[in-house]
Amino acid sequence: MRISSRPIEEISWDLDEIRKIAFIAGAASQYKTRLAEDLRSAVAGCFELLVAEAFSVNLGLKYFLSCEVEPPPCVVWNGQLDLSGDKFVPKCAPRGKPDIEVYTPDGVWIVDATLAGEKGVQLAEARRLKRHDPTIASSINRRILVMLSPRIKYENVEVIEAKALVPAQPRRGENSYVEE
Repeated sequence: MRISSRPIEEISWDLDEIRKIAFIAGAASQYKTRLAEDLRSAVAGCFELLVAEAFSVNLGLKYFLSCEVEPPPCVVWNGQLDLSGDKFVPKCAPRGKPDIEVYTPDGVWIVDATLAGEKGVQLAEARRLKRHDPTIASSINRRILVMLSPRIKYENVEVIEAKALVPAQPRRGENSYVEE
């Protein structure tokens, strides 16, 4: 399924909102209930989806869900959209797969997006990122870890703060992933 892109200002607004609710999802994750896990996955999925959308807009590439990988160049988000009532709810990419794959004419960028704020968890995410391979066989040019508040450096992994992807002023859009 191809996802239509929105203006970068709207993506920026949603990233600001995700920053606000990420704390709640983190607090809920200490409870080992199905509801807490679903909340964590939905918030992480929203964050991954926004990061993928930002890469798509910034690079001028088509943007797809992983179920329909198109020929490069394109951006592929490996999470999923589940139907809940009459709305689609994002779920984070499964373990062992990169969250996002950016296929450029020169190769592929493997991207993971994490809401983790603790240094130890961020280091674990960077180690996992180094083990990810692209879905379509291609040479890996870059490994990028996108975070809300980076606290680490890791060899051969680019660490980017999410707000660096959206330099524009935030603006609420009609098709926001985050509802008020």
